[in-house]
Order: sequence, then structure tokens, then C-alpha cells
Amino acid sequence: MNGSLRTIAPILGETLKESLEVTLLVLLMMSLVEAFDTFSGGRIFRGLRRSGRGQILVSGLLGSIPGCAGGFAAVSLYTHRMISFGALLAMMVATAGDEAFLMLAMFPRKALGLLGILLGLGIVLGWSADRMGIGRNLPTERCREPFCAEGEDGEEKPESIKEFFREHIWHHIIRKHLPGIFGWTFGIMLAFGLLGHYFDLETWVGNNPVVMVLLATAVGFIPESGPHIAFVTLFANGVIPFPVLLANSISQDGHASLPLLAESRKAFFLAKAVKAVPAILIPLALLLF
Repeated sequence: MNGSLRTIAPILGETLKESLEVTLLVLLMMSLVEAFDTFSGGRIFRGLRRSGRGQILVSGLLGSIPGCAGGFAAVSLYTHRMISFGALLAMMVATAGDEAFLMLAMFPRKALGLLGILLGLGIVLGWSADRMGIGRNLPTERCREPFCAEGEDGEEKPESIKEFFREHIWHHIIRKHLPGIFGWTFGIMLAFGLLGHYFDLETWVGNNPVVMVLLATAVGFIPESGPHIAFVTLFANGVIPFPVLLANSISQDGHASLPLLAESRKAFFLAKAVKAVPAILIPLALLLF
């Protein structure tokens, strides 16, 4: 018993230290994104809503914004019939949800490269979907609260610094996001730390890359941030190759698509099905060649 505790204690301590460091970095980056949008009075998203051209590019750029704000904005635009299904698809490919913050904290250069790949792929896939008429006849409804809240004049209002810290930092980031991010990060790091101590995980993954690509794509169907942290952590620790992380990143969209699931299940499942094709084929091609 004492021997087991002596074995686990260093792993537990290192996991706790790394999880706290990552969580604090995520808190900083999420706060900066919230502050930028809030103190601009929402002008960044309001200006994009008025854009009559480049819908796919605009939606892809919204998806590239770390976190859920850009994704929610794109879903709102789609449910208001202001962007096409291809533009919505571009966002869902380009976004990495809250995992983008973790990737930028753990491996910033590679994360920027990955986000660039996702943006480019999202634009190509969105343009192809619109050209082929995929999703053209899907019914959409007017969006409902809380995903599209605006002022009475249609514009988001700038907030005071007290309001900002209470609503955005405390209620939104710290109370809503941070516990889940820390819990998933700590739990996954600890699980794989213990697993790596007793089992040669790297060898198994190296011998089963196709299985890992299929698993990463399947997990990506979960419309929630959290499960995907496993693949970010494994890649950061050198356990899985880049194509496996790419498969999960293409397939998943954090919880940005949750409002879409509430508004249009057909659009949600169609987008997920379309994304599954490149999520499997591109990583497998990279593994082969």
C-alpha cells in the first residue's frame, strides 16, 4: 500500500501542477478574448453580420476564434438565414472550441499551424458544399434565447468594468468554464500518467494508428468541450502523432454546435457526417505517405 502511494504521489503532484498551469493560461487567454469583444461593444460580430460577401471566409474566421463566442455567432447567423450551410460548415471545421486555448498554452506554434489548416480546410469544404447544393433545402428556424441575445436596437451594448468582471470573468469563465477545463485536464493527465507508468501506451498507439484515427473522429461527434482534451494532452506528451489530433480537430467543434443541435438537428447531423469524411481520409493519407 505504501509502495503504491509512493508511486502515485509524484505523478499526482506533477499532474496537479501542470493542470493548474494550463488552467491559469486558459483563464488569461479566455479573459482577453472576452474583453476584446465586450469593450468593442460587440462591433466585431455586428460588422460581420452586415457583411454581404465572403460568408464562408467570415464564418471560418469566426470559428478560428478560440472558445465558443465565434461559433455561437455563426450558428446565430445561420438560424437567421443570413449565411449558407457551407458557411456554417466552414465554422464547424475551423473551430477547435475551448481546446484551442489548451493547444495554444501547451504547444503554441503547432497550435497556430493546426488552426490555420482547419481554417483552410473549412473554407474549401464549405465552398464545395455550397457548390454541390448540400444542405440547401434544410429548414431553419428563427433563433431563440440565449444564443442570439441583442439589445432592442439590434446592437450589443458596451458594459462597465464591474459588469464585465462579474458577468464575463466570474459567471461565464470562472464558474462555467474553468471547473470543467481543470477537471477534464487533471483527470485525463492523471489517467494517462498512471496508464503510461504501468502500460507502454506509446507502443500500442504506434501499432494502431488507424484505430486511433477512427476513435478520434468518433469522439469528435460529441458536441461538448472536454472529451477532446484527451487528444490534445496525448499529443502534447508525444503519445499520439499529429494526424490523430487532426482527425479529432476536424470532427469536433467543442460546444459551438450545441445551439445548432437545438435549432436544427438535420443541419447538425448532416454537418457532422460531411466533416467525418475528411476527418478520416486526410489523417489516414498523412499516416500512409
